[in-house]
Amino acid sequence: MPARAVQIVVAAAIALAAMATTWSSTVGRSAIRTPRANEKVFECTKLGVGSRYTVVQSTKDTNGDSLTIRELLRAGSPGFTPGRSGSPPPHIHKQETECFIVHSGSFSYEVDGVIGHLRPGDASACVPPGMTHQFWNSNNVTDLDMQFTVMPAGSFESFIRTMCGLATDAGSAADINPLQMMVMFVGGGMEIAAMPRPVWLFIERVVVPLLRLLRIYHPTYPEYTV
Repeated sequence: MPARAVQIVVAAAIALAAMATTWSSTVGRSAIRTPRANEKVFECTKLGVGSRYTVVQSTKDTNGDSLTIRELLRAGSPGFTPGRSGSPPPHIHKQETECFIVHSGSFSYEVDGVIGHLRPGDASACVPPGMTHQFWNSNNVTDLDMQFTVMPAGSFESFIRTMCGLATDAGSAADINPLQMMVMFVGGGMEIAAMPRPVWLFIERVVVPLLRLLRIYHPTYPEYTV
């Protein structure tokens, strides 16, 4: 069997296994969703850790040119990567540039395998489209107060509002069904770089369209998005 075919078969098996093992989770599929679409300040957890977001300039404010959000990433917040407090999965924005500045605390980031650091007063660090990146609170004793701008805004505001709405209603982002999370990432124009690319492409091109066609999961929900 050609190597490409083997990759596709493996990707299909992994994706179908994920569907089978996570199907019982109701978060996103049938969970009660609390309306919070117009909140300028919103939490991404109800457990006292995680992040609080404040919209500085919304997608609507800039006619889609950019989105600026200030994030308070609390000390002790769990992260996707062990030892990286508050870290999201390594991911790629397909069309947007993302820039970060720090108001207080210590901010670390990794872009295509290169690690950097930002502190208050430093110039912004920007990540062009197509580059794998991840960030975290590198001093887990104190909170990190930072700000990020996404250019153009794309659908990122809808993504972050939906993720935080589901996380708050469920308890934390870890309680969101992984398939729901994948649907949101695809809808937000992003790629999760933490998994083999053939697996992600199968999820993006086959699994997510099927989940949306069957109305099992959606990238956004009206209770959360403006």
